[in-house]
Amino acid sequence: VVFNLVETLAGGVDDAATVPDLCRASGKGCTGSSSRCLMMTLDKGWCKSVLRDAGLPVPKGITVPPGERCNWAGLEPGSWIVKPAASDASEGIHAESSVFPQPSPALAEAVEGIHREFGQAALVEQYVGDRELNVSVLQTGDRVRVLPIAEIDFSAFGPERARVVDYAAKWVEESFAYQHTPRVIPAPLPGRLARQVREVCLRAWQASGCGDYARVDLRLDAAGRLYVIEINANPDIAPDGGFMAALAAGNISR
Repeated sequence: VVFNLVETLAGGVDDAATVPDLCRASGKGCTGSSSRCLMMTLDKGWCKSVLRDAGLPVPKGITVPPGERCNWAGLEPGSWIVKPAASDASEGIHAESSVFPQPSPALAEAVEGIHREFGQAALVEQYVGDRELNVSVLQTGDRVRVLPIAEIDFSAFGPERARVVDYAAKWVEESFAYQHTPRVIPAPLPGRLARQVREVCLRAWQASGCGDYARVDLRLDAAGRLYVIEINANPDIAPDGGFMAALAAGNISR
């Protein structure tokens, strides 16, 4: 059995997704999700289409291929976020330059910036809710269970800051965002809402075909509406990562 920890290969952002198929072709089992699931969940536009078809709540959005212009005039009023359509680890997301209070020429410029920097499509998506939930899901045999729900604490953010976990919040240790986005686990949610979160995460797991372990990221607005913003198949399982924190909160041995 191959324990798959591959996150990237030199050829391109989606090449790591081929590892499970290569293992299978070599007659070996492989931990984590399948190649198709890894490819689909990396492609945010594809993944949102699958979730939407399954009746799951996702933000509205459009994918703008390289070389095409964003028709920002056709977007609805409200805030929007621009991000690479096929990257992870918050690459290309910088709150001060990626979130826009309304469709504007600046938003279109941000799309062109994604095209130049990453050479891939840009996802223009509604900025929904001010609360972010990270939910780890674990499969043992035929049993799939949702681990304790985590929430990102944005309480130190003033009204001028978009409440997003951007690149700085994950990787730039000296930044304000990195130092002021602690994880709260279990999240302070009413019982009924927590049950709804778990149900949505299980449905997202099933719709995307995840295996062994995954993390579902959601946004929660003031009206209690949930939106799935991303599925992380084969998420980071470093000792200080969110998945390990969820295991500890669920009293599950590492």
